[in-house]
Amino acid sequence: MQTTESMVLPGISESDACFRLLVNCVKDYAIYMIDTDGRVCSWNAGAERMKGYCADEIIGRHFSCFYLPSADAEQKAMQELAIARQQGRYTGEDWRMRKDGSRFLADIVLTPLYDPSGELRGYAKITRDISPRKRLEERFHQVVQEAPNAMIMVNTAGAITLFNRLAESMFGYGSNELLGMPMERLVPERFRRQHGHLRQSFQQRPEARPMGVGRDLFGLRKDGSEFPIEIGLNPIETEDGPMVLAGIVDITSRKQVQHQLEMALQEKTTLLNEVHHRVKNNLQVIISLLNMQTHYVEEESTRHVLQDSQARVRSMALIHQLLYERHDFSKVDLGEYLQRINQLLLSSYGLLAGRLQVELNSPVGLVCIELQRATPCGLLINELLTNALKHAYPNGQGTIWITLSLLDAQHALLVVADHGVGMPSPIAAGQSKSLGLQLVPMLAEQMGAELSMHDNQPGVRFEARFPVFGAGDSP
Repeated sequence: MQTTESMVLPGISESDACFRLLVNCVKDYAIYMIDTDGRVCSWNAGAERMKGYCADEIIGRHFSCFYLPSADAEQKAMQELAIARQQGRYTGEDWRMRKDGSRFLADIVLTPLYDPSGELRGYAKITRDISPRKRLEERFHQVVQEAPNAMIMVNTAGAITLFNRLAESMFGYGSNELLGMPMERLVPERFRRQHGHLRQSFQQRPEARPMGVGRDLFGLRKDGSEFPIEIGLNPIETEDGPMVLAGIVDITSRKQVQHQLEMALQEKTTLLNEVHHRVKNNLQVIISLLNMQTHYVEEESTRHVLQDSQARVRSMALIHQLLYERHDFSKVDLGEYLQRINQLLLSSYGLLAGRLQVELNSPVGLVCIELQRATPCGLLINELLTNALKHAYPNGQGTIWITLSLLDAQHALLVVADHGVGMPSPIAAGQSKSLGLQLVPMLAEQMGAELSMHDNQPGVRFEARFPVFGAGDSP
């Protein structure tokens, strides 16, 4: 029985036994020799594994027996030998047949062999089964074709090597028109130089990522029209070298919807801005009316009631003033509010030039509260600060401390404290005959705050613990 790779071409020396052994051990490639008439002269283990023939079954037979059955199989085989002689080598892909009749796609390399005198002695043939690779390629192509987005593959030179039907229809090109086209042809001319730099940058650091983050990207159709797009880039390793697979989405509809939403938001913002401006102005009118009324009132107690009412209205007007100034209708910055309301109250009660001091620690931007709780919060701050300004120090000399701080990521703490005369008796705020102290627990409940009052001996300390913006409505 003939062993594999045991027969050689006549006149060709095979003194290197190690090389023959190496060839015979190769199992992924069929490597065999053919004489000038096309008959098989040697057969390695890879050929036996791939084609199903052992050496004694195939040596001496014409190599056209591996071709698919046809009347011109031998003629086709001899044409390949002729091409190898003329060009020094023949390469190609074609279907071949195994002993059991099954077919496989073969990658073929056929090389003529010459002796030292230059006479042709035969051919060396290497065959590789690329059917699995082809099946993967076909599946990959099918996935690309059926993808819901336009898909384009580009080589390192920037030429298009693969595209799907959606890419054709998106850019307006017919079948195969895109093949081999420079990718820059699909980019508006004003962006082409930048696109080349971006492509080179991606090749230096290839990784899956969106293209042009933070920039508006546009595609160019065959008819010259432009349209907004999004591009996702994926590096692909192929036998032809590294490629880039680009997934392209036409976002024209999304941009139109976004524009409509922006216009609607702008109109809403303008309307809300106008609403808060009008509310603030109307409250200012009420403040002015109350101020005028105080000039016609002789009783001191009645004048104080009107002044307190002015302060309460002013605290609400300030909420709308801040919203109008900042153009953010979702929340109010309590740090800024405390600074502004403190100035207003000191000015209203004529205490700016007095001996009463207010130490305010309320960083701007630290604590915010949503709009629906802003009004009760502003009224609560007004009542606590007004009460301290009016009653803590009857002689007009002393210090009031106001502190706003974060307890944690979800809760803040407001403290209004003094070292004054304190409460007349250890009664709860809600049980006082003062309207302001009766309002305090009601306002704290409306803003979702936990309110506590402590006797400082001397003085009094109010603490309100409440959720910050975005932390929910419950403390």
